[in-house]
This record gives sequence, C-alpha cells and structure tokens, in this order.
Amino acid sequence: MKYNELDLYYQFINNVVQGVDTMKNELETSNIKEKFHQFGYKYTDQRRLILDVLLENPDLHLSSEDICEYFKRKKKIDIGQSTVYRTLIVLEKMKLVRKVNLDDGFTRYELLGPDEDHAHHHLICTECGSITDIKNDLLEDLERQILDDYDFEIKDHCLKFFGLCKKCRNQK
Repeated sequence: MKYNELDLYYQFINNVVQGVDTMKNELETSNIKEKFHQFGYKYTDQRRLILDVLLENPDLHLSSEDICEYFKRKKKIDIGQSTVYRTLIVLEKMKLVRKVNLDDGFTRYELLGPDEDHAHHHLICTECGSITDIKNDLLEDLERQILDDYDFEIKDHCLKFFGLCKKCRNQK
C-alpha cells in the first residue's frame, strides 16, 4: 500500500484548523474530568492535550507517533511517546477510544461515540491511504444467523474493505 505521509499530515493539520467536531462538545458536556476520577485516573494537562488532539481530529485514526509528531511540529511541545501511548491505553480502558488495526504497521486509535459498543467498518484506499468510516453495521443479519445456527453470540467484529477511493479512481 502507498501512504503519502505528507498528505495525511496536511489533512491532519486542516482538521485541526477547521475546528472542533460535535463529538468534542458531547464529551465536554459529560464532564470528562469526573470520568477520569471515576476510573481512578488523574486528569493531567498532558492527558487533556492528547484527548484534545483526538477530539479535534475524529476522522483521522491517529497513532501515538502521529500525536507526538503533531505536538512537536504544531505546538512545539515535547510530550514523550510513552506518555502518549500510556494515555491512549487509559482512554481505551475508559471506553473513550478504540484500537484500530488498518494493516499499515501502526496501532491507531479512534474516538468512540457515547453509545458506541460495536466496531464500525472502514474503507481503505490502497493508493493514497485515505480511510473512510462506515457507520452502519452491515453485518447485523449475519450475526443473528450465526447466533441461531451456531449458538454463538458475537460481541464485536472488524471489517476492512481495501480498494480505490473516488479521487484515486478519477486520477487513473
């Protein structure tokens, strides 16, 4: 797969400049600081900064490396990669983010919506590396059939479609 890191970085910066998604407003109103305390964690400035980057870029599936690079280039802040990684683990335990494997060699993270208990699917362009979320659960009927036929209750699944996005198809 070809991933143009510079394009992804510019997309990342554009999302930061464009402002805050509605998900940020939802999480802010649900007293995030209190949620940290409920789970037995401190709500530190570094954790707030890391969470802000995720909230400002809900569509970007960022890795700990991406977040560190953002702080170094854009904010001129040196937050260690281990701090970012540990914070992402805390956020995952708190069910605020989910690990995503997009088969690019990085562990990436995406925000979870307030009532999101099931992974959504991804469209991954093999040319430019763009990632599009599919919010609909396309496998509900299959899950019901598996439960009926095999008495197996599916708790979660991961589905990735690889192909060419509209932009890359139009360039060929």
